[in-house]
Amino acid sequence: MISIHKCFLALFLIYCTIQAKAQSEAKNIIKVTYTSTPISQYKMTESHMQDSPTKASLHEFMKGITDYYSLYINVKDRSSIYVLDSTVQKRPIGWENPRTTAALADTVLFSIKTTENKTFKHEWIMNQTFYTEGEVGNIEWVLTNEQKKIKGLNCFKAKSKSSDYPMLTVWYTKELPVSNGPSVYQGLPGLVVVAEDYFRTIQIQKIEYNNEIDFYETLYKTKYNIFIEEKKKKKHYDIEPILLIKKGDLATGLYEYYHKKPYKR
Repeated sequence: MISIHKCFLALFLIYCTIQAKAQSEAKNIIKVTYTSTPISQYKMTESHMQDSPTKASLHEFMKGITDYYSLYINVKDRSSIYVLDSTVQKRPIGWENPRTTAALADTVLFSIKTTENKTFKHEWIMNQTFYTEGEVGNIEWVLTNEQKKIKGLNCFKAKSKSSDYPMLTVWYTKELPVSNGPSVYQGLPGLVVVAEDYFRTIQIQKIEYNNEIDFYETLYKTKYNIFIEEKKKKKHYDIEPILLIKKGDLATGLYEYYHKKPYKR
């Protein structure tokens, strides 16, 4: 007859085996795919939206430019890296000439969030490169009760609190309890699903889980080292809050120029 002690030991060993297997199968990396297009509700005027029989509108042309990004989040230490993977352009009718290109106002190359909630970003603005350093919390958010479902996720709306960053709205979900998002759009009680400012609209496409920690650490370290080297040079280095204000001023000026009226929040 098997003793109670042996039964307990056998059950304990089975439990340990199950726990070890579960831990080995745990996914340490969250990969979020986003698309970013250089259009927004603030940017285009009525004339930009008008098609002709032989040529699609400027809006349709710009909508055909899509940047694909990956946001990798380390589940264990909550660090992350947001990186541009590729750009795809679909040319509508009347815009087939490959020499016809768009002058994009901004493009983020990569953005890092450290374990200390510092942010490091490499971005092109008006054909100039910038390396900016900040921290989560540089953008303060006003949380609203407005809700809608996006990509099957229940989302809440938030807006930038400061008038220095006008026309900045995000939708975030609490269904994935990680405070993260594309670029520096972070610090919310959940994952950012959609972000829109004057220059761009960013939207989530897919969420995956994997154990590719070595890939993550190599990518993170590579981009981090690039940033540190550029920071030492100081030539293209700036503080993130200052750059946000500059971009806010640029957005306000462009809005007033194209819409022939001041922007009101």
